[in-house]
Amino acid sequence: MENMIESRKRIATAEAESHARMLELCWSFRAQLERVQSGMSPADYICAEALKTFLLRASGVR
Repeated sequence: MENMIESRKRIATAEAESHARMLELCWSFRAQLERVQSGMSPADYICAEALKTFLLRASGVR
């Protein structure tokens, strides 16, 4: 029984670390998009804005 509890704790820790890393990557990618947006065509700019919105929603920011 103790092994099951320890295993669940390890899994929960790994999931939390993965989620934190995903958020970090989302914010980093969003920042990169903002740096290059000024040189984008109007269509690319719209796509970049949509992607940034998606990343924010995926990371739990409303």
